[in-house]
Amino acid sequence: MKTCTRRTAVRFVVVFACMLFTTTAAMAAPVFETIDYINGIEGLTYSFDTGPTPGKFEATLSDLSFGPLAFEFLGLSISTASQTLGTIEDHGTFHFSGMPETTYYANIFGVAAGDFDTGLFGVQVEAVPLPPSLVMIFSGLLLIVVVRRQSLATAQSTLRDAV
Repeated sequence: MKTCTRRTAVRFVVVFACMLFTTTAAMAAPVFETIDYINGIEGLTYSFDTGPTPGKFEATLSDLSFGPLAFEFLGLSISTASQTLGTIEDHGTFHFSGMPETTYYANIFGVAAGDFDTGLFGVQVEAVPLPPSLVMIFSGLLLIVVVRRQSLATAQSTLRDAV
């Protein structure tokens, strides 16, 4: 009986360690970020890739200028070579789905205003993490499967011993 309890404890520790690893791996990670400026009327393009795994990504455009009228217009679009995945004007965020090993383009376009006709902006694209509740559900299901398999193995060995 002591061996079964020890096995169960070891399995629980392994499942808990996997759960912690999965939760840590699921945290948001920046894929692309830049701070730059627009002088007058300008458009800038940056290329980036999302890495080896597919998933959801969040693109954020921020107006970092100090004056109230730094931009008459500021926009961001994320695209591949063949299609536009999302667009935003002024500042804010939008989500898009990314495929592995694909090149994406962050296209920033703006019309600067103010005293110096220059505006400062920031762009960040980051992976959207898996919700922790989803990680907990899958970890719990894994634990149930492990315990069930152990119970079946114990029952089978008991039946063999009885026969």
